[in-house]
Amino acid sequence: MMRLSFPEPILSALPIVQRLREHHFEAVFVGGAVRDSLLGLPIKDVDIATSARPEQVLELFERCIPTGLQHGTITVIHEDVTYEVTTFRQESAYEAHRKPESVLYITELDGDLLRRDFTMNAMALAEDGELYDPYGGMHDLLNKTIRSVGDPEARFQEDALRMMRAVRFIGVYQLVPAFRTWRAIIRHRELLEFIAMERVQVELDKMLAGADPQRALRYVAASELLFHLKEPFPDEAAMSMKEAYQSGKARNLFSLLHEVESIDGRWAAIAIALRISSDAAKQALQVLRFSNSRSKFILTIIEIHKCMEIRSKQADINELHAFWLDIIIRFGKLEAGEWLMVMRKVHAAPEIFSSDLLNRLNGWLEDIPVTSLKQLKISGRDLTSHMQKDAGPWVKEFLGRLLQMVALGELENQKETLLKQASQWK
Repeated sequence: MMRLSFPEPILSALPIVQRLREHHFEAVFVGGAVRDSLLGLPIKDVDIATSARPEQVLELFERCIPTGLQHGTITVIHEDVTYEVTTFRQESAYEAHRKPESVLYITELDGDLLRRDFTMNAMALAEDGELYDPYGGMHDLLNKTIRSVGDPEARFQEDALRMMRAVRFIGVYQLVPAFRTWRAIIRHRELLEFIAMERVQVELDKMLAGADPQRALRYVAASELLFHLKEPFPDEAAMSMKEAYQSGKARNLFSLLHEVESIDGRWAAIAIALRISSDAAKQALQVLRFSNSRSKFILTIIEIHKCMEIRSKQADINELHAFWLDIIIRFGKLEAGEWLMVMRKVHAAPEIFSSDLLNRLNGWLEDIPVTSLKQLKISGRDLTSHMQKDAGPWVKEFLGRLLQMVALGELENQKETLLKQASQWK
């Protein structure tokens, strides 16, 4: 038997397992914590499986939250860290290809591991560090293979979201699907229509946040999962991705996608690289239930690209300077900076946006002295008082013109200087 040394997060949870064992219950570490320990990766959450019933777990620990009592899960709080402790269980037939109709508590670990999705997630770690791996998860990890536990046809029919999870794991851990597992995904992909769009969005976010989002996207395209969602995904977006991978263009377009730092920057980069229209991008974000704030940020980056692509073909350098500063003022310095990051990493329109041009745009971005009316040293009240005129549309127009001149470096941001300039526009 293989024994592992415990990483700190598991070591911190060891007293929970030991307490359960002291009271003659079986208890082991399971799930992602075991998998990531084997891979030497950071551990996010530590989960424990036990033969103790939920009510017995509640009796053993002082600080508990019955978070998933109907599924046998109790959250135990130990030294201000939460751990999910779940009773060994078998699951009945699944309801709507997503969740079991009922749960049966059992006392055998093997039965509990059998219900899990993939072999790499069906391993257990005992309190002495001994690895229990009845389905070959360690072997599959070493061979960079993702394989369903037992019959893949049954696993995906039970819970259709597992197909999205499979593609996510393929990207995050650089895996290859076992033949029967991949065949089952293709056969049952239409079952994704039973999965809530919010859950799909979470999986796609995790795919893009991984170390190799390009790989995950390739398998999303190959599986055609986006064509089988509960709500229609824009054909333009899904087809653009499929065609990019079939033609081989995606390899070059997305080769540095993992270097775009923010997850929303990566979403925008995909839309820009695939030349997806603003309307199709907006529809895709709505279908996937993105929040209004995230959608606005992503769509703003796409809009900046659209504006800059058109203007950069036509304007001379001075005109482009003024236009770029207007873009920063209109859309925001953060958003403009994110667009620059995307353009440096995604090979979209390199014939227009050369490295030299992007460097110049970045210099102008860093040097811009003001980006909003709040930063001007005068207010609308100052203007009306100085000009001895009633407030009206002219105030906004004058402030906008003054902001543009200060941004371009044509005017100092001093109250007297700004008012003097405004006086010349009478």
